[in-house]
Amino acid sequence: MYQETHKIDIVQKVLKNWKGFFIPYEMALYELKSDFNIIDLEWKSKHGYSPIEHMKTRMKTIMSLVEKIENKEIALTQESIKQEIRDIAGVRIVTSFIDDVYLLKEHIEQREDIRMIRVKDYIKEPKNSGYKSLHLVVETQVILSNEVIWVPAEIQIRTSAMDFWASTEHKLNYKYQGESIPEEAQKQLIELSNASSLLDKEMSKLRLQLLSSETDSNG
Repeated sequence: MYQETHKIDIVQKVLKNWKGFFIPYEMALYELKSDFNIIDLEWKSKHGYSPIEHMKTRMKTIMSLVEKIENKEIALTQESIKQEIRDIAGVRIVTSFIDDVYLLKEHIEQREDIRMIRVKDYIKEPKNSGYKSLHLVVETQVILSNEVIWVPAEIQIRTSAMDFWASTEHKLNYKYQGESIPEEAQKQLIELSNASSLLDKEMSKLRLQLLSSETDSNG
């Protein structure tokens, strides 16, 4: 009870004194969303196809931020949080194919208005739970009226199959919040993760066949 009251006190303090703290992160989300919407339109017009199936942006809630601060034992100062927590702003991009995940990563690496800070590839090295996704910590350029700032954000890129699996796991974690997911359910999650990987591989084969047939017909 004390711990929950303590968290609420911190949340109220942040809400009262840190009104402008989150604005740069909101600006970063606008920039990233605009960037990827332009990529989507450009690739559709040039190639008749975009790797982006759909995209979602989110700001970390204050309660979630406070929990992360406590878990990582970070000082409750704006400067410490800016340095230590890089996923206050987040973008999730869902693709049809695994190849498109890495195509987008390459594009991000080549942009001058985005700096790549860290890569965590949970596709090549999945978590023990079976979770798969490519996580990129970046800094995106935000041009203000009298200065240019670089704001950190996390970009998650995954296939539709990976996204469906992650959504299912999230619902289970929510249901068993504070408790371990039953062992049988954990085994089923891993089996489903393996099945989703097989689906992604078969879809990639189909994609290659389609691309090959297009090349042959154009030749």
